[in-house]
Formats: sequence, structure tokens, C-alpha cells
Amino acid sequence: MFINCTNHPYEIWSEAQREASAVYGEVVDMPFPFIPPDLSVEDIRRLAGEYAEKIEEKDPLAVLVAGEFTFCFMLVDKLLSDGVNVVSSCSRRLTEETRKDDGTNEKKSVFLFERYRKYEYFKGNN
Repeated sequence: MFINCTNHPYEIWSEAQREASAVYGEVVDMPFPFIPPDLSVEDIRRLAGEYAEKIEEKDPLAVLVAGEFTFCFMLVDKLLSDGVNVVSSCSRRLTEETRKDDGTNEKKSVFLFERYRKYEYFKGNN
């Protein structure tokens, strides 16, 4: 099983991303939680722990995690320390930025999935 813990449900993935995920088995969406800016570090840690527990109950072969940075960091750290394989999506981004008549900027990005990259702990420069 491959758990997709992002804001991007499997149904909208490209064929390339679906194929790369297939090596892990069935893909199960686990929507990424909304993380309000006013949440404390302790609240985020608690929520990450709850998510890790739900994920680990499913015993996945891998977990894709992407979203708000502090929650991602804590969730990935917890999952790795519990021996769960966690991956990140690697994409090529094509961006077009336009200045509008009202002075605002509009940015459009297209993401072209290329592969998954495994998370690992930093081991220094040895």
C-alpha cells in the first residue's frame, strides 16, 4: 500500500506518477490536514503524532508526504524514526509569471512528475 498524504488526490495524478506509485501497491488518499498559522508547535507535534499513528495502522510500503513545512517535518521525522518508508515527489516546474494591469503579479506553474525520492536522515559529511 502507498499512502498519499498530500492535498493532491490520486484521481488527478499524471499517468507517470500513477505508474511510479504502482510498485508500492494500492494508493490510498489520506488528505493533508489544514494547518492554521496560529497553531503552536505543540499542537502541530500532537497532530503529526496522530497522523503517524493512523498511517502506521495501515502498514504501508511507502508514504508520500507534502504540505505545510513544519507539519511535514514532524510527520516525516516520526514516521522515519518508526521505520516507515517516506518519499517526496520530484517534479520539474514550468512557471510563467505575468504582471497584471492592476500591479499584481500572476504566477502559473505546471508540475511535471519525474520520480519519487526517499527521505533519509542526515548523516553528516563522513
